[in-house]
Amino acid sequence: MKTQITSALITDSQRLVSAKSRFGHSIPIYDDGFGPLFIHRDSMGISGVVRAQSWEDAYSICEDEFFPSADSEAVAKPYSELTPHEQACWDEAYGYRPNGIGGPTPKQDCGLYAKDLNGDSLELLTPELLERLEITLQIENE
Repeated sequence: MKTQITSALITDSQRLVSAKSRFGHSIPIYDDGFGPLFIHRDSMGISGVVRAQSWEDAYSICEDEFFPSADSEAVAKPYSELTPHEQACWDEAYGYRPNGIGGPTPKQDCGLYAKDLNGDSLELLTPELLERLEITLQIENE
């Protein structure tokens, strides 16, 4: 049974326009049209706010839109030629973008992304979390 994820921050008749930090810096956003808001953070801070229908969809969007491209060393040796030890290290440090190469953003210049080795998190953006992180959202009616 699939659990319905809800957030009181946005309705399906609204759209996410922008997000800003407490210092006024823009936070990258992606609005997939329906569903609640999620926030992605890594060891460097907030990497983006995503609107998606499920946690899995939101994480996939983060892989495509927010995660940094892998450096050239990651693609120097074909994945199929890696030894088991190299493959385990590669899997920990890199991933494949779900939608591949050539998306609408500069970060999609490579079909591979670099993972934050210190970890990352994707969680439902609640009013309490929004207040604690001091994020300002601009949401408009369609």
